[in-house]
Amino acid sequence: MAAIAARGTAGAWRAGIAACCGALLLALAPRLAAAQANPAPGIHLGVASCAGSNCHGAAEPVADSNVMQNEYVVWSKRDKHRDAYRVLLEPRAIKMAQALGLPDAANQKLCLDCHADNVPPAQRGRGFQLSDGVGCEACHGGASGWLGIHVSGATHAQNIAAGLYPTDQPAARAEKCLSCHFGDRTRFVDHRLMGAGHPRLPFELDTFTATQPAHFRVTDRYIARKGRVTDLQVWAAGEALTVVRRMDAVLDPRRSHEGLLPEFVLYDCASCHHPFGTVARPTATGLGPGTIKFDDANVVMLQLAAARVAPDSAKALGAHLAALHRGTVADWGTVEREAAAIRKIAQSLVPVLAKYSFTGADMRALAAASIAVGTGPDNYQVSRGDQVAMTLAAIVTNMRSAGLVDDAKADALTEALLRLYRGFAGEAAYRPEPFVKALRDLQAALGK
Repeated sequence: MAAIAARGTAGAWRAGIAACCGALLLALAPRLAAAQANPAPGIHLGVASCAGSNCHGAAEPVADSNVMQNEYVVWSKRDKHRDAYRVLLEPRAIKMAQALGLPDAANQKLCLDCHADNVPPAQRGRGFQLSDGVGCEACHGGASGWLGIHVSGATHAQNIAAGLYPTDQPAARAEKCLSCHFGDRTRFVDHRLMGAGHPRLPFELDTFTATQPAHFRVTDRYIARKGRVTDLQVWAAGEALTVVRRMDAVLDPRRSHEGLLPEFVLYDCASCHHPFGTVARPTATGLGPGTIKFDDANVVMLQLAAARVAPDSAKALGAHLAALHRGTVADWGTVEREAAAIRKIAQSLVPVLAKYSFTGADMRALAAASIAVGTGPDNYQVSRGDQVAMTLAAIVTNMRSAGLVDDAKADALTEALLRLYRGFAGEAAYRPEPFVKALRDLQAALGK
């Protein structure tokens, strides 16, 4: 959570992505085309293909350009994706591998599928290096099909048609990010990996975009090329897709159970990981002490979004979630039935939320509802704390970009958010009491 707090610092509110680098690139097109020797579409050429000083490797953002042109430098100097492979060589990763019965981490598909751009050898061009970690093409797609037209001044739509991945679209971005930050049909961070020492995977699309850090600026030129996408559209679509993927895991026998036991990564960590003898806390689920509570944080946040856009869907989500909770201690068939219903609703909400224009009234209502979640009976649940904090950051960012708060109020809200994040003193030290106090302070700052 410490990294996420950087979102609230000056200058971290937004930045703009790019389609092409300007007139200087026109001269480069023939050289690039010849150097790549016309590889087949989908070949990953390596980060060096983006790193030219006249492309995305400028030392500083370039004035009067459609794009910053220093995206490679941002990635190589500040983005944790750059270090994704390197951490597999560190002592922690080596010890994890040993605990899992593996000779190492840096050569294992289990690790490389998310810690590197681990495409098959046949899709690796001459400049490709696995040690580059999660580089440009891991998110934007193999460049061989689109690089030539990209540097020649093609439109964004033409780049997409040629194979560039549409990360500007909230749903597509969520799909790409969640494939590692939660998992998909081919990769999944389960409780076995957590037990070996893998960090927990909190995720919220808008906040993680900002703290990547974002290597794009939403300017008038950006909007003209790609359309306007707001922070809350990214947040809401991301929450909906996260719920879809969580329900996919519940419904997949390979993901939902580990032998006779449930897959604990789908449940609230605090159900088990708390001091022995701690007095039981009340819970909104109605489940008694000693039960393992399903991690419902993303569903709860999706309910808040749906309440502003599709109230009937929000009500149905609440009913199905309550039934799912009851099923976890009674009947797995009920869990599967309710998970399928939740998944269907969440999937239907993705395109609606990705296009919905949240108003000032929506933002204020979402902030109040998020604070109510964070101060409610389940506020001991760390994943709810994660989602409340990141949702409020997305709301405040959107309020600022929409001109709903002046600079003085924005600064006060930023400081309140930073105090909120201080409630997370590390993975194992979420502190509900100071977190709730910080929420009250944020609520007061919003009301001024």
